[in-house]
Amino acid sequence: MTTSYASLYPRAGKLRFPPEIEKQFLEEYRVGARSTTRFALALGAALYALFGILDIYAVPMSKEVVWSIRFGIVVPVFVLIFASTYFKSFQAYIQPLACAAASIAGLGIVAMIAVTREVEFGNRFYVTGLLLVSMWTYGLSRLLFRYALIANLIIAVGYEVNSIWVKGLLETETGTLIFIIYNFFFLGANVLGAFTSFYLERFSRREFLQKYDIRFERDQVDSLLHNVIPGWVADKLKEGKKTIAEEIESASVLFVDIVNFTPISAKFGPHEVVQMLDDVFSLFDELVEKHKVEKIQVAGDGYMAAAGVPKPRPDHAHALARLALDMLKRVHEGNFLNGKHPIEIRIGLNSGSLIAGVIGRRKVFAVWGDMVNTASRMESHGVKNRIQITRAAYELLKDDFECEYVGEIQVKGKGQMEAWHLLGEKEKR
Repeated sequence: MTTSYASLYPRAGKLRFPPEIEKQFLEEYRVGARSTTRFALALGAALYALFGILDIYAVPMSKEVVWSIRFGIVVPVFVLIFASTYFKSFQAYIQPLACAAASIAGLGIVAMIAVTREVEFGNRFYVTGLLLVSMWTYGLSRLLFRYALIANLIIAVGYEVNSIWVKGLLETETGTLIFIIYNFFFLGANVLGAFTSFYLERFSRREFLQKYDIRFERDQVDSLLHNVIPGWVADKLKEGKKTIAEEIESASVLFVDIVNFTPISAKFGPHEVVQMLDDVFSLFDELVEKHKVEKIQVAGDGYMAAAGVPKPRPDHAHALARLALDMLKRVHEGNFLNGKHPIEIRIGLNSGSLIAGVIGRRKVFAVWGDMVNTASRMESHGVKNRIQITRAAYELLKDDFECEYVGEIQVKGKGQMEAWHLLGEKEKR
């Protein structure tokens, strides 16, 4: 997820999201409602069957034909639709199938009223069964509002057709009164049920948005955390580990610094300088990901990366060497400060053992040790547009990379040290 869903809350009240998000909501709703819909289908089938006991007393003369509708059509349909929810090929159609079950249940009652005789008790009172079907459809079935409305509209049309043209209720004064009373209760049940279904779906949609808003915020925090510290450290911190420290026997560290940054800062405004740093360091971040090494930190105009941390890798020096060469190349080709001033960098690289861990009350990830300090000195005592490496790094790279011997240089805190310039990768024969 790349954007917040907060702006979509008004759309929840309209029961419609943009296509991609709507598709995602419907899939999650279907999966989340599956068990409830199964329970509703099973309960619906059981109750529909149990009401068959009433047929013995309420419609004794029409019992056989009523049972053929009840047990020959409606209950088997419920059972088949219930069974279909366990097959993957049908699971995507649970909503329309449940809608069909509700429609058939209601039309089944309408058909029972149609076939029973006027003198039978059930002929007048089976219409109350439509209220139960309406309650089932709008509430327990977990049907989306539109499907619940469609099912009840189908039932309503069936009932009106049966009452007017089959039973002829409007042909007599008593029949007209019965027609009005039944429709009054049936309409009332549908209005209440429709509002219930509407607000249930709106609640589900808002819950969906809230969940993804929370996930969005968490992703934002994770992204920020991963920009500040390496991913593996962030993961350990999220697991609740308070102390993170590892001794790495063999790794490589690279330091990059922008040459003459102070004069550049004085020449250009703060906005241009910050934009330049953002452009340069974003480029470095891209290259770090490309070479699958770890960004350690950014300090002022300096950038630090490491390889072989936290997981050992035998090619750690090679990975940073390729990264350093890419950095030089891309900075040289880049257009920074709108071309008003060239950007030049120094790079220092060293290999050896180090300690990696999280330090301080603010949980800052760092690597330290003599090897790291020496890598920093290689950069600070280096030459612009050059990659200066130590003997330790040279020994690991000399077979695969062209290196130029610089000689011994005076290094602060270390004395005389041999140094090489990394020129490029050797051509493979």
